[in-house]
Amino acid sequence: MHKIFKLVAVSLIGATLAACAGPGPKQAVLSAQQAQQISVREAQIDVSAIGAATSGRKVPASTVRDELRKASGVLLWSNGPRDAVAVVKIDSVNIIGVGQTVLIGGESTMRGSVSLVDAKTRDVIVPPQEISSGGGGYTPGGLIGAATLEDKSLETTQLATEFMRRARLAIYNPNPK
Repeated sequence: MHKIFKLVAVSLIGATLAACAGPGPKQAVLSAQQAQQISVREAQIDVSAIGAATSGRKVPASTVRDELRKASGVLLWSNGPRDAVAVVKIDSVNIIGVGQTVLIGGESTMRGSVSLVDAKTRDVIVPPQEISSGGGGYTPGGLIGAATLEDKSLETTQLATEFMRRARLAIYNPNPK
């Protein structure tokens, strides 16, 4: 029964993540024509601004970095002759605790930026774009947050995945609506 509750709760967290993360990028910086000239083959990730661990519930900075690396594939594409590097800088990560979740609600957040630089010259192709992701969307008295008590890295994974998805959309959206 506990495993079923946890599975349902984790599914609900993932489903609400996109809706609770605040507004995403409205328009990509690069047009499709510009993106056709670029191949992004690497993502550099800097989490040094958060210190040793996240705010709120403590998740080591190395775990945040690892989760961002796992999710960074969405930033890579191979189109054109100009090699580029996606530079991701994380400014803050706050993983809310279950006490806050149950008593007053709130959501965990990750804030930072993404830019694109030429792999050879380091010339800026896309200047830093502010990105944020949020997770949970818990209401006061919500029980969904309790599911992450045992595995606080679950929320970090979701924040990292959403952050990278939004970073990609801020730089280049291959499927604009």
